[in-house]
Amino acid sequence: MLLEEYKNTILSLVKENEDVKTLIGLFHLMDGCTTEEALVKNFNALTGKDGKDLLKLLRQKQILKVGAHDAYLCLAGYEEVFDVLAAEYSPPPGDLLAYFEKAVEEDDKATLKTLYLLLNLGRHGLLGSKQYEILKTDISEIFDPAVFQSVEERLIRDRICVYGEKYETEFLDLYQSDAKKNELKERMWAWKAKELAELPVKQQLETEIGDLVRGARERMKGGGLADTLGIPENEIVEQTSGYFSGFEMDDTFLFLTSDLLLEHDTLHIVIIDSLSRFEVLEWKNFPVVFVTDAKPRWLGKMGAVFKSAYPVLSDRKIAIVVPNKDAYSNFKQRLFYLLLDRLEVEDLSEL
Repeated sequence: MLLEEYKNTILSLVKENEDVKTLIGLFHLMDGCTTEEALVKNFNALTGKDGKDLLKLLRQKQILKVGAHDAYLCLAGYEEVFDVLAAEYSPPPGDLLAYFEKAVEEDDKATLKTLYLLLNLGRHGLLGSKQYEILKTDISEIFDPAVFQSVEERLIRDRICVYGEKYETEFLDLYQSDAKKNELKERMWAWKAKELAELPVKQQLETEIGDLVRGARERMKGGGLADTLGIPENEIVEQTSGYFSGFEMDDTFLFLTSDLLLEHDTLHIVIIDSLSRFEVLEWKNFPVVFVTDAKPRWLGKMGAVFKSAYPVLSDRKIAIVVPNKDAYSNFKQRLFYLLLDRLEVEDLSEL
């Protein structure tokens, strides 16, 4: 088949059926991860139709073939023609920022958490875990498997995301410009900072930690160590007895963080509404105390969660605290126990 004949065949098919245009346009977005399952999932979300018959038709017309790892590809030698048309037919991206604002207005926590994870994960996931596997598992555990399916379908339907799959690659990707992604991150972090700042537990922690630090500083002043060492009292008291940085939004994660020093102990304290596997795996500053609204569902599966993680769980010092209820930890520390007492934790279990 000549190049012109190949092109005209596609143009003729598109003229007869607009859905062919949608299907071919998907190839521009999916980066070669174009198995039948992936193409059909995207096509169905966008059109409400199946798409398998169209794939069969495009194979019959010698527009597409099935290549390695069951991925659909254009016929060899026609890549330039096909790629130009696929780019032309590609569905334009939906309004990402408007989508976010609507989710905030409707308090759609599942969509907001998904967008946040998509910003952080990219297409490649983490060591030992596919991006899609992490995303699906986290949203399903925090909310429900049916909720994840619904969120995914809407993200594809509204042209915010595209799904891709082939062999060892599987992803749900934001097909948006870097500028839009950066603006989304700015808006999302500003929104979350305001929301977390209003949590009663933030004020509670600030009050209780403030009391602990003041008490430690008073004990240090009473000991006369500054005079003994010949160091200004305000300097030695802050650096060796007690210091609290206050809470600020983290640059990478959607939660508040702070650093606490009390005599010989240090803690990184994180305030987060729902702690996902991704967040606990990717946090690298220890010892850390995650203060959250509810016990994560994956807590009983720590071996599976950290199976391919680096550093391994035994090399991390992690605590998860639900104020006025329970706490879970794999380390022992006096400062941590003082904090648990102030948060009125009823039971401490080992991670």
